[in-house]
Amino acid sequence: MQATDLEERLKAAFPEAELMVTDLTGGGSNFEVRIIASQFEGKSRIEQHQAVMGVFDAELKSGELHALTLKTLAK
Repeated sequence: MQATDLEERLKAAFPEAELMVTDLTGGGSNFEVRIIASQFEGKSRIEQHQAVMGVFDAELKSGELHALTLKTLAK
């Protein structure tokens, strides 16, 4: 996957979010995602991370995405 693929999927799931996606290894399987979204308001950090990871559930299970480092904040 490319960082732009992740960005597009995240923008679809969290349309008002501010986000930055960085490919940590250059190999397309290990990314850092920084996302600030109003949908995170009132949710625990775990719930915020689960919401983001859920967007990529199939890719994480298949191994296409090896790791996502998440930094989430409520807007």
